[in-house]
Amino acid sequence: MMPENPLVSICIPTYNRAGMIGKAIESALSQTYRNIEVIVVDNDSRDDTPAVVAAFADERLRYVKNERNLGLFGNCNRCIELATGTYLHILHSDDYIDPGFTARCVAFFAEHPTVVLTTTGSRIIGDSFEKEISGSETDRVYPAPEGFRRLLAARSFIVCPSVMVRCDVYREVGPFSMEYPYSSDYYQWLKIARMHDIGFVSGACLFYRQGEHSETFRFLFSSPQGYMDMLRLFVQIAIDLGKESELFAGDLLAAQRRFIHDCIFAGFTRGDAMPGFRPSIFTGFSIACWTMERPGSIRQWFGKGRDLAVILPAGLLLAWSPTRWLVRRLLFSRRMGY
Repeated sequence: MMPENPLVSICIPTYNRAGMIGKAIESALSQTYRNIEVIVVDNDSRDDTPAVVAAFADERLRYVKNERNLGLFGNCNRCIELATGTYLHILHSDDYIDPGFTARCVAFFAEHPTVVLTTTGSRIIGDSFEKEISGSETDRVYPAPEGFRRLLAARSFIVCPSVMVRCDVYREVGPFSMEYPYSSDYYQWLKIARMHDIGFVSGACLFYRQGEHSETFRFLFSSPQGYMDMLRLFVQIAIDLGKESELFAGDLLAAQRRFIHDCIFAGFTRGDAMPGFRPSIFTGFSIACWTMERPGSIRQWFGKGRDLAVILPAGLLLAWSPTRWLVRRLLFSRRMGY
């Protein structure tokens, strides 16, 4: 039985973000739900992060500095180790939350005791735009494995720093994998949603800042590593499912087809900005993913044929700079969308 006023651990992993982390700390300490601990987990920063944290005089705030840089998800695992609450919210140091965020999530957990993970809507803040992302207009519970299916078949409705998890679930499913530098969070949510109910909490908002400072930009815009990560993850998902793979074949097929189109889009809009790589690498990613598709019906086989009919001409267009420029001009308005 859960306590009536459970402790919530808000952990803020950070690395060299002294200019941004103050907003994250302020938003955490300003929560209307008061029974919280806020732990800044510094991944061996070389900037003024310690001074920024020290400026907040609040006994609920702790600062821990790693002796060495553990990597992005290594630092998230350090957050799991340090948290002492019933629930853990890993809030990224460049993001922040509205004052009622924690209260809404805790109330949702109390109302839905089978739910072990919650996510919320987000306001994406870019250099020149803002947009809302919401998985639902109302509170939603996704019983296992419905949430797993939805995470595969639809573009992920979970924005990582909006996630709050029952701490004991991390002990069950294990820490974040270190095998996927970009996709480990997605893999973690898939593992949890396959076995447990997850929920969407309306009326709570994460403010998610995009830009060249972010890890997402590094993995998706300045390097193809995030796409390679997803290819490897598709292989791992098939291994994890084993004999159950047929139950989720359609969902996995939808995820693979979406990835193929994402790769083609990235080849035209981002490929020329990745030093050391040619945009045609995305043709290779697309073909590799296409070979993983396992259609189970005539309609799905036709779909696989259509995918190849898209990949091959796109690959030819990606091979020449003038055609890349032309297509990029047509798609330019969507370039900053992650």
